[in-house]
Amino acid sequence: MRGLSRTRLGLLAVAFVLVIGVMEVLALKLGSMDFPVPSSGAGHPAVADKSGEN
Repeated sequence: MRGLSRTRLGLLAVAFVLVIGVMEVLALKLGSMDFPVPSSGAGHPAVADKSGEN
């Protein structure tokens, strides 16, 4: 079996870049979605709101 030709190596590099690009776009799309999280029943949020304490 002989080594990869320059053409095949170039096509593999382009395919790799395209796959990484598609994965990045999917990560951005999934990251921007809002998933409903069930509350624990407490009357306060999980993160403290400190905006009114100045």
